[in-house]
This record gives sequence, structure tokens and C-alpha cells, in this order.
Amino acid sequence: MTGTPTAANGALSTSHSQTLDSKVSRRGAFGGEDHLVYTEELGEEEFKPLRVRELVRPPVVRQWMEDGKIYREPSPHETPRIELFFDLLFVAIVHQLADAAIEEPGGKSVARFVLTFWPSWSIWEEARKFSNQSGTDDLLHRVWVLIGMMTLIGYSANASAIEIHLEGEEEELDHSAVRAAVSFWLVIKLTRVVVLFYYALKLPKFRSAHIWKAVAVLVPMFVLLPLIWVTSRPAQIVLATLLIIIDIMRIDLIFLLVRGRIHAYRQRRQEGIKGLQAWGFKGWHRMPDVNGGGAVPVVNIEHATERLGAFIVIVLGEMVMNVVYTAAKGEMGVSHEFGKAAFGLMVAWALNYLYMLPSEPSAEYEHALRRSWLTGVCFNFFHWPLSASLVLASAACGKMVANDEVETGVHWYWGCGVGFAMLFIALLDLTHFDLAPGEARIPRSIRAILCLAAALSLILFSFGTQHMPSTGILAITVGITWFTLAVSIYGQLPKPGGSTTQEREELERRREEDERRSVEVVEAVGGSGQERERERQDLV
Repeated sequence: MTGTPTAANGALSTSHSQTLDSKVSRRGAFGGEDHLVYTEELGEEEFKPLRVRELVRPPVVRQWMEDGKIYREPSPHETPRIELFFDLLFVAIVHQLADAAIEEPGGKSVARFVLTFWPSWSIWEEARKFSNQSGTDDLLHRVWVLIGMMTLIGYSANASAIEIHLEGEEEELDHSAVRAAVSFWLVIKLTRVVVLFYYALKLPKFRSAHIWKAVAVLVPMFVLLPLIWVTSRPAQIVLATLLIIIDIMRIDLIFLLVRGRIHAYRQRRQEGIKGLQAWGFKGWHRMPDVNGGGAVPVVNIEHATERLGAFIVIVLGEMVMNVVYTAAKGEMGVSHEFGKAAFGLMVAWALNYLYMLPSEPSAEYEHALRRSWLTGVCFNFFHWPLSASLVLASAACGKMVANDEVETGVHWYWGCGVGFAMLFIALLDLTHFDLAPGEARIPRSIRAILCLAAALSLILFSFGTQHMPSTGILAITVGITWFTLAVSIYGQLPKPGGSTTQEREELERRREEDERRSVEVVEAVGGSGQERERERQDLV
């Protein structure tokens, strides 16, 4: 009888230990990993070409979805240096577009900026997706990046030359700028289509997916093609807007969804399920299996989040660059202009911190890219208006640091830019799935409402700043952003004594014990260093 409670306690302890082990094995940095299959077939090895023909590597897909599972390489996909080189050009493009937007601050300038910023963003997105899913970092990949960079220079130069107000001969010059910008954009998109069809030819397993990806690139091209001949400004605006809508819709994704739903419907009908239940609307946000449709390339979350985060840093870098000034006579030391520059830097720092918060170690979440197809699409799309808002705010920041009295449109750019940036940061946070609801010190919904309220206050505040100096506007923005940041940092921490905290402490203790035991056993085994390391890995 005395041994029974001990055994029971041991069983409970073992059960609790197994529960913790299951949480470790099934949850990674971005959420659950039950559906992941790591294949050694794609193990990353150092590639050293020895012959001319080896300068171009065979086509490859690094991760794909098949039979409800995601197959991926075991090691994280590192960002090739050619991508970082590509980002250098976007630093200049962001600066050029920001300068063009601030020349005549107003609604028409914002519309021109939005319609010209999306095509350049879509090119960056295509380069990111290719490197993420299939990037070989070989000669062909690097040449394609070079072609893309050259066409981007031509696109941004001509897109920035598009006029807002047209008079007389300026109409012909403006149409030349539109025609040139569209031509450069079509060239780089055409190269992407060629690459996709090449991959479809060489990789039969992924042929259907690559063909539909090519179609998804071709359709927006045909939408924008008439701009080479159309001279009417309203018609140009309609076509450019239609391009954005179609690009966002993801034709290839719609095809996969429809095909998967039809397959699931047929399966349920065979099982005797009829009516609306056969369509399975309950799990509509989940990507269905595509039976017999081949494998579908998917994104690597680590690489995707790193690249999107890098783009946000590029845009925030524009704001940081705009707060740098040269001290003039009478403005030496801790001056009025220094105060405005410091305020601008504090806002940029707070926005960067707010953007990074969901991926902090204290956050228990399932990433939007892993949660469902809908949250994944929203996560990617929200980065575009976030970046556009930050570009406008960056352009206004430079004007406000240099001048205390500026146009009302500049104040509007600043308030709405920072406000909409905070709005989309909050929406990005909501796309993730909270794995520990009720465990945070301040509930996630309350933090999101606070961030949305702060964003709305900044947007509305910018419409009543006609007689306010730049210093006051910057100071108020610092107060709002930093208060929101402080609440978010504190509120995200787990409650003291909560189950999340206890589980983490228990897991950390058990890992340390396992590590100590493995070290002790390895030292007793002896032998070569490789044998000891292999034994240690087996024990762990």
C-alpha cells in the first residue's frame, strides 16, 4: 500500500514529463510542427563548381506540400548574399519614391505614390519568393537578380517622373514616362514567367503548380499592358488599381483552393455525407489536400520572416537617414533641431520594436504563415501598406526636422503615415494564433485595441495641426508610440505563476539535467571526438 502512492506519483510525473516532451517536439519557434517532414534529400551542402556547366545548378524546390504534409530541408535556409545586394537598390528606390511623394504633399501625390509603389514591391516579392522556394544562388540566379535590378532602376526613374498636373506638352512627356515605366516592369515580370515555365519543364512533380504560378504572373501583365497606349489619366488609374487587386487575389492560390475543395467534396460524398456538410465549410480557412495534382511549393517561414523584416528595416532606415542633419550656426550642441531629430529617431525605434514584438521569446504564438492560407495571404499583403505608410512618414520626418514650419500636407503625411503603420502592425499581430490565451499579463485583445486606438488618434490628430510647430507634433507622436510600446512589452509577459511560466521553468530544468547526464556519460565512454559527439547526440 505504501508503494502505491509513490508509483502513482511517478506515473503522474511521467505523464506530465511526456506532455512537456510532446510540447517540445510539436512546437517550434513559429508554432506547431506536427505536419513537417524534414528530408535529408535537400540537406544544404557547400557547392563549389569545378566545371563551366556546374556554374548553373539544377532546378530545385526547397520545401513543398504533399498529402497534408510539408517537406522541407532540415537546416534553416540562409539568406544568400545576392539578396542583400538586391536590397541595396531598394534603399535608393525607397528614397527616390519618398522624395517624389513629398514634392507636392496632398491626396493626389499619395495616390500616385501608392500606384507606383506597388509594382516595385511586387518585383521585390517575386525575387523573395523565388529565393525562398527555389533559390540556387548560382550564376543563373545572380544574373536574373542583376536584370531585375537594372529594370527596377529604369522603372523607378520613370515612375517618379509621372506628373500630377498636366498642361500642354507635358501630357506627351508624361505618357512617355508611363510607357517607359510599364515597359521596364513588364520585362522583369516576363523573365519571371520564363523561369517558372523552365521549372515546370524540368520538375514534373511540381509542373502544375509552376504553370499556375506563371499564369498568376501573366494575368496582371496583360492588365497593365494597355498602359503603353492608353493616355487617359482616369483609365490609367483604373488599370493600375486593377493590377493591385488581381495581384493580391493570387490566381494560383484560388485554383488550388477550388481544386482541393472539389476533391474533399467528392471524398465526403463517397463516405455518405450529403448536403452542405459535404463541402466542409467548417475548415474553410485551411488549405485542402490536392489529390493527384502534384506537389505544391510552399514558403520557408524562417526565410520569409527574415526578408520581410529586412524590408521594414530598409524603410525605417529611410526615416533614420532623414533625421540626420548638419548643425548650422546657432544650432550647435543640444539644439532645437537636435531635439526634433531625436524625437524622429525615437519614433522609428518604437515602430521597429512594435513590429518585432510578436516574435519575441516571451511570445507564445503560431505564425500566420503556418496558421492558414488566409492569414498567410494577409500577413504578406499587410507588409505593403505598412511599408508605404512608413515611406510617407519618413519623407515627412525629414521636412519636419529641417523646418519648424511646414505645409499642412507634411503634417498629414507624418500623422497618417505613423498612424497607419501602427494600424497594420496591430493587424499583423492579430494574424498570428495565440497559443497561450489568458496567460499574458494584459490580454492580447486589449493590447490590440490600444494599438488601434493609438493609430486612430494619430491619424485624426494630423488633421488639426495647422498651427502647431513640428517639435510639438513630433513630441506628441513620441508619447503615443512609446506608451503603446510600454504597454505591449509589459502586457505580453506571462503572468507570474501561470502555467506557461511553470512549463518553461520545468522544461529548462529538464534540459539542463539531460545535458549534464549526456556530458557525464560521454566523458566515461572515451574514444575519438567524433564518437563521443555521436554518442552525445544519440543520448540527447
